[in-house]
Amino acid sequence: MITDWKNEDAQHFEAHAIEALQPLYQWFVKDIEQITGNSVRDRKILDIGCGPGFMLKALSDAGAVMVTGVDLSLAMLQTAAKSGRADNALLIQADVTRLPLKAAQFDFVFSRGSIFFWQELERSLRQIATCLKPMGTAILGGGYGLSSPQELVDAARRNHSGNSASAIPKIDLDQLLACARSQGGSAEVKAAPRRGFWLVWQPKQPSIFV
Repeated sequence: MITDWKNEDAQHFEAHAIEALQPLYQWFVKDIEQITGNSVRDRKILDIGCGPGFMLKALSDAGAVMVTGVDLSLAMLQTAAKSGRADNALLIQADVTRLPLKAAQFDFVFSRGSIFFWQELERSLRQIATCLKPMGTAILGGGYGLSSPQELVDAARRNHSGNSASAIPKIDLDQLLACARSQGGSAEVKAAPRRGFWLVWQPKQPSIFV
């Protein structure tokens, strides 16, 4: 079964994010900063699969100078806009395989939770490489964050236990890493049991792909 995120119930997802994940978004920002060794302040950041906008707000609150959210679901983007969480962000409805964005404009490309559903991983990574500035970094993955306090992770896991995860496809981290490395640049996977993972990828240089 493949979840149809384009038509997913945005209100249901928003309610789940508020209940289980909201305290974690500031720690996802912390992960970005610890992984890259750079503050998000004054950076330009793209969030792919931004959903109802919680990470957009966390990035804006942390001082990002430009935040762009991309999601396949119009309902998700509308929810982000109506909530006020995207007040300082640009919202775009698009698929990761066809990002209608100017080349080489982002310092970081972030995505949490959507990579499991990317049907064309190689093409998606090429599009991400196109968007990144020289020496820019992509942080792509899922889970509860690597720097999040354990009590918050435990609470999120308890709240999440009532939601079925059976529709989320499995991802082979070795294959994911190999795919990123095949595109060029440096790549590694940072993971922790029962917490999640990030693929950290820095392409050699942005390129235009069709």
